[in-house]
Amino acid sequence: MGVVARVGVSVALCAAIVLSLFAAGSGASAQSALLDALSSRVTLARGGVVDLVTVERVIHSGDTVATDETGNAVITYPDGSTAVLAENSELTVEFVRTTAGDTVVRMQQTLGRVWYAVARTLGSGGRYEVRSPGMASVIRAGSGSYVAVTDTGATTVVATEGTVETSAGGTVVAVPAGASTTVAGPGSTPAPPELAPVPAAPWVAPSPQVAQTAPPTQPAISTPTPTPTAAPTAPIVFEPPTATLPPLPVAATPKSTTTVVSGATATLVDVSRFVAPVRQVTPTPTPRAAPTPAPTRQKDRFGPRKDAPGPPPDKLRKD
Repeated sequence: MGVVARVGVSVALCAAIVLSLFAAGSGASAQSALLDALSSRVTLARGGVVDLVTVERVIHSGDTVATDETGNAVITYPDGSTAVLAENSELTVEFVRTTAGDTVVRMQQTLGRVWYAVARTLGSGGRYEVRSPGMASVIRAGSGSYVAVTDTGATTVVATEGTVETSAGGTVVAVPAGASTTVAGPGSTPAPPELAPVPAAPWVAPSPQVAQTAPPTQPAISTPTPTPTAAPTAPIVFEPPTATLPPLPVAATPKSTTTVVSGATATLVDVSRFVAPVRQVTPTPTPRAAPTPAPTRQKDRFGPRKDAPGPPPDKLRKD
């Protein structure tokens, strides 16, 4: 949860607790307010004793709230009005009382920056008054102001909503919303109102009457910037040197290819012309010997001879 959300929840809870306390009808609670430390470090001075505020505290008339360079605090009054202290600020609740539904508060801001917001339900008998070493201002119902006091007592009042009456040195100036006046110091008169930017508070206070939920902020749709595409570079092709040897007989060899990459472009180059052709050797046929003819049997008058010439043995005459 973000800081703004946490602060808003804390203030809403504080306002609910304060309102419930005052609804109980206790006279003591009607003369008190609720202090909540938004960030450390916040101190509460009462009767000469200074305590570090870490949880919600009920404060009364005469209590002084101070913050250091890292502290922020919010004071919530019975009707839901608030006072937000920025860093290095000091505020004394001089008087707080609620009678018949009318709240009367007087505060003394001696240093730093404080944002005041008064509830719209403040009755005609109600009054919120802020004093500094150099001026006094009255904040009406439904109005708000930003008061900054320096070490020298110079005071600047900016009306954030409605109208704020500022008096100093016997002069009263009505400051409209979006304008400011400055009192140089004790005894000085307020300068004429002039347009001024309204400083942003450390958090956005919810309305004391109705907690309004702001519509969700739609995220901005960013259009991606197209990345420029680099121009394609020409492929690098290797050219072989001119052959100086006599040409060799060309033999049929299968073609092969390789890839030459240059930049982001790939080119197929036929490298078969860079391969030396293979010489083909024709083998000399071995001469075959002529077949030897089969011997022819000799014949005589007695027929084919088998082992020796002459008549067969069975044909020999017996003498």
